[in-house]
Amino acid sequence: MIILLAIFAILPVAAQTTPETEEQSQIDHNATTRQLESRIDQNMVTMTGLVEAMSNNLGQLHFLRTLCFGDDDQKWRISASNMMQIEAPNDVSYRRQLIRAFNAGYYAQKDRYSSCTTEVALDVAALSENGRHLSTMLGDPYRER
Repeated sequence: MIILLAIFAILPVAAQTTPETEEQSQIDHNATTRQLESRIDQNMVTMTGLVEAMSNNLGQLHFLRTLCFGDDDQKWRISASNMMQIEAPNDVSYRRQLIRAFNAGYYAQKDRYSSCTTEVALDVAALSENGRHLSTMLGDPYRER
């Protein structure tokens, strides 16, 4: 939520809209949101586990955050690194798999966006919600490892 608010704070303010364009804008927003959620759900299908899915999600968020806030912002890379230290402290092969998932997420977003736009903010919101669900599942003490 904070990321979404921060991204909206740096995006250009839209011109005044009429009720007709506001309605069309809401329809477009809903369609875009459904497309993003569908794309994120499809990405989950290709993952071998929750940790790999989270790593991919963090890679996507990392690219979008650096796109909007600059290369010095390493918030999501640090989070991914911390997660990998917990989930694969001594398993080099698994750690490489998680790094590949992070990088795949990063480059998938890099191929989609070249500037910080409203669509980026929508993608961040969808990815953040996806990450919230993943973190809830990862926090389940009875999850399979």
